[in-house]
Amino acid sequence: MHNDQLKSLLNSSGLGALLIARWGFICAFLLLPVLAQADCERSVYPNGAAPGLLAEPAAVSVLLSIVHSNEAPCAMVAQDLAQLYFWGDAKLSADLAKAYHFALLSQQHGRWPHALRLLRSVFVLLAMDRSFSPNEAVRQFQREINSGEALRRDKALAVLNQVADLRPRMFATKNAIYGNARLREPLPVAKSAVVLVSGQDRLRLLIADANGAPQLAWTQGAGDPLVSLRETGSGPLFFQRRPTARASGAQDSRQQLWRLPPSSPTTGILISRFRQRDGSFHESRCTASQLNSHWLLSAAHCLYAADGSKFLLSLHYIATPPLSSAADEVAIPVSEAWQHKDHRAEDQQAGNVGRYSGSDIALYRLKRPAGTELNTPVLLAAPTLLQGDSWVESFAYPSDKTRNSLWASRCSATLWQRGELSLSDVYALNCYSYPGQSGAALLQKNVEKPGAPPQIVGVLSSRISNDEINQPVFAALNSRLIADIHHLIASQNSEVTEFEAVAVGLSLAVSP
Repeated sequence: MHNDQLKSLLNSSGLGALLIARWGFICAFLLLPVLAQADCERSVYPNGAAPGLLAEPAAVSVLLSIVHSNEAPCAMVAQDLAQLYFWGDAKLSADLAKAYHFALLSQQHGRWPHALRLLRSVFVLLAMDRSFSPNEAVRQFQREINSGEALRRDKALAVLNQVADLRPRMFATKNAIYGNARLREPLPVAKSAVVLVSGQDRLRLLIADANGAPQLAWTQGAGDPLVSLRETGSGPLFFQRRPTARASGAQDSRQQLWRLPPSSPTTGILISRFRQRDGSFHESRCTASQLNSHWLLSAAHCLYAADGSKFLLSLHYIATPPLSSAADEVAIPVSEAWQHKDHRAEDQQAGNVGRYSGSDIALYRLKRPAGTELNTPVLLAAPTLLQGDSWVESFAYPSDKTRNSLWASRCSATLWQRGELSLSDVYALNCYSYPGQSGAALLQKNVEKPGAPPQIVGVLSSRISNDEINQPVFAALNSRLIADIHHLIASQNSEVTEFEAVAVGLSLAVSP
């Protein structure tokens, strides 16, 4: 009787629909945090066999919303949060303690997920986890590096370089380092070591051996006045680079990265579009490095088509491009181009290599800023390649690899030809390069200031292949070029003597 009366009342007043809608809203509100979570059956981070390493920005935003909601994550989401806090993001600083917290939450039946096996080894090295020995943790990285698979190698090295950026560094000092915790078995003094565990009696270190592989070491504790520590890293410590003595040609020892080292200048892709002599259109891609938010440094030959045509239609720049074709949508137009005054495209066809590569430097001004102004200015310097320390590094986007993927090279440089008059010195490199890498900045450590950011000492030009040499070369900076670069950045064009302006196509005038 009462049920019939209540049903009749609800039907007649419309309250039934109202209550149903209200309860639906409440349930949706309560379930919203759960629905906002990433898929509990699938990780948003690429698996070990996938070419990617980091999560897409949209997935990171979802993970960040979970962090702010304070909801207890499921095991798969906890696994993703562990990686998020290990790698960090533009909106979130890396935090090893939080990464370990979420890694523990990701365990099921007391087992670590396979995707976090390398992170688990990191936690063991840092003495946060003691489930196996630090020596076994290093051996796991060594197995990945020596697996024979470049992707496994590069991902393991990426993890090590991330640790190197998050932990303090100990730079070359007079104190000895040892191969065991008892401070026995002396090792050669490392120029840079990652401090894994710091104590008053001894420090646990991670160093790179001659092949760029990880090796444990120990030294006197933080209480020793001879120990010199710095707060942050200074670029990648681990390069899988095996130098070969007296190499007559170049070696392909490129290593994939998924983000630039914090101490390196922002690097992106310079896209040039031309009309060739036969009327067809041509597009080329070079690597360019940001000197500040408006100016780029790259090669001068990026202003010319493959057939030498000078009909440049447009120039655009993509800063730190993502691994997708959508990167072209964020391209920034270039409004000015300044090339070395002696650069001529026909010198390459004529075989004038010293003149062609010795003038292969150009400056590009963006129509609008790329990112915020740099807090630390990019340092420019002439090469100072000392005996036994001839290494230079570069970061570029080669066209023979996955589109928009970033690759690092660590090469030994030797002087090939002295520059005459206004031409630059040309240095040869013993490592491989491919189209797309042209224009990359060559970086060298500041030998006078250990731990300081690397300096740009030149621009990658081209690969020379003749009876005398079969190696890539770069045009070195000198005091005159450096002075002119600073003049251009300061809009003191009348003071410029080594560069000349290049006419860019009218399409730039109407670019968004």
